[in-house]
Amino acid sequence: MKFKRKVFSAILAAVMMLCFSVSAAADADLKEITQNTPFRMTVLGDSIAAGYGLDGYVRENEPCYETASYANKLAEKYGLKAESTYFNDAVSGATTADLVNLLSDAEVSTHVKNSDSILISIGGNDLLHVLLGMLEENADTESSEESFQQEGSLNIDPLKIAQILSELPEKTEEAIAGFETDFEALIVKIREINPEALVVIDTIYDPFEGFEQIPMIDEIAADAIGKINEIIKNKSAGSDGSDRYVVVDVAAAFEGKNKELTNIGDLDIHPNADGHALIFELLDKEITSHTFTTWVIDPDANSKANEKKLKEAKNYSRMMFAFFFMLIVMITVFFLHSIHNFRNK
Repeated sequence: MKFKRKVFSAILAAVMMLCFSVSAAADADLKEITQNTPFRMTVLGDSIAAGYGLDGYVRENEPCYETASYANKLAEKYGLKAESTYFNDAVSGATTADLVNLLSDAEVSTHVKNSDSILISIGGNDLLHVLLGMLEENADTESSEESFQQEGSLNIDPLKIAQILSELPEKTEEAIAGFETDFEALIVKIREINPEALVVIDTIYDPFEGFEQIPMIDEIAADAIGKINEIIKNKSAGSDGSDRYVVVDVAAAFEGKNKELTNIGDLDIHPNADGHALIFELLDKEITSHTFTTWVIDPDANSKANEKKLKEAKNYSRMMFAFFFMLIVMITVFFLHSIHNFRNK
């Protein structure tokens, strides 16, 4: 009886060793990577973010990934691929309210959700549409957004200009109040979709700095744009004191150089190539001051796992060989012992 128990114990030990070797064979195949550039980036906003006014820009083909826009330059530097790890969902002419509505789009929302960096340039059209609307109402010829940006002069009666200037401050105050409401809604929605990503928001530069076609427009614009930028800066901190987003002060960098960095000389408020290059530098400096983490399949995981499994297989083979050898020896001894007992009877 004792002998049989020994045989059973040996078999049980072998089975337990087999189970242990199988359970220990699996290791994690994911590898954590941390770097100072994003792995996935989404750009939101208006025509500035879309690259309007640059060589290669075609409005009908938005998003445009062929221009030397600051967004495209960032993606190129970070090795991000358009429509794969880099998405530009900016829309020319978009206001802050338009962007809030755009976030309800399933595709755009998915881009935002899956990105670790979200860059936003918005707010300029909230003011610009006020001015364009008044110009359109008072111009002797059609003064739509494109004609305002592309024509060489503004065909407006001086008396009507005086009327525009008298009404503009009140209308801009209304636009600023609307911006503040819509901007808060934008930040809340962004953070509902993606609570963890780095969100970077630009202040608005002043393209009307020193603008001479309409008297006093530069003063009115400077005041209104300054108030928009104060809202952008002041809302960055949440109620708990944490940063909801970081601000890149494009306005300060453009100050005193707006004529050189925009196409305002051609009645186009958008940044030129030099303007985009400067925005790129400002954003790149901010973005690369942060760290980004992701998990990827370890390229060495399979080879390491195979080596481990091969080693374990060899050990298992040796163990099983020893087990069966011992089993055969014990069975042989058992039978010899039984025959011996039988003969002695």
